[in-house]
Amino acid sequence: MSVKKFRGQRFLWLTLALMIFFASGFKAEAGLQDEEFNELPSWELGLRFDFLNRGIKWDGVKSTLKGLNLVAEARGKNLGGTVDLFLFAGLGNSKLNGAIFNQLPITLDYQAGGINGLVLGLAADWPLVQASDFRLGLTADFTTWIGFNKKFAIEGFTFPGEAKAEPGWSQAGGGIFAAYEGYENIEPFLSVKVSALWGKFKMTENIQDLSGEESKSLKGSGLLGISLGCHLKLTDKLYLTPVAEFYPASKFGLTGSLGLFYAF
Repeated sequence: MSVKKFRGQRFLWLTLALMIFFASGFKAEAGLQDEEFNELPSWELGLRFDFLNRGIKWDGVKSTLKGLNLVAEARGKNLGGTVDLFLFAGLGNSKLNGAIFNQLPITLDYQAGGINGLVLGLAADWPLVQASDFRLGLTADFTTWIGFNKKFAIEGFTFPGEAKAEPGWSQAGGGIFAAYEGYENIEPFLSVKVSALWGKFKMTENIQDLSGEESKSLKGSGLLGISLGCHLKLTDKLYLTPVAEFYPASKFGLTGSLGLFYAF
């Protein structure tokens, strides 16, 4: 599969997921009559910093995908009367050191560090039950990272060579969440979900008259994700959202994010 086709499919998945989220939210509106869900729609804008450290594997080899993202995020609350929708886009750096490409003219062990790329994604929460100060519902998310091509020299041979790295990955998840709204300035929340990660890491090598390319299929080493976080109110309009997510798989993973948002 070409890189262009692979990227196109990810944009298609992103568009389809967005349509499903909107359609599901409006369909569910008729079934929610509780006054707690009849608040007016609102929007929040902010910046979010993400740290990624998740176990992955390729060709039976276990490793860790590490990354840093900085994204702008828009949060629509109570859209269609029931769904909270989060849209984000920004830049990210992913590190895939240790990938060995042994089908190239010269075996290459990638150790060239992080690669910059574009991050796009969305998430949605569907509150279903309001019990006292607790809110329970469904949650889903999708993120895609499109790496920029990275070229680097191959040294140590009679003729100079060059390699080009073309990585990309996506992850999607869905599960349940619970939030406690009994405090005045802080709202803690918990989510448990199934989260899948997949992607490709393509390497092209050119040395004099020799050339070749090889792709590695990336896959997350575990599906279970557990998130803990809170919305911390700083002022009437400004709040902070720290989140930690654990992946208790064979290669233990931990991701974190910190967002600062302004409510309109």
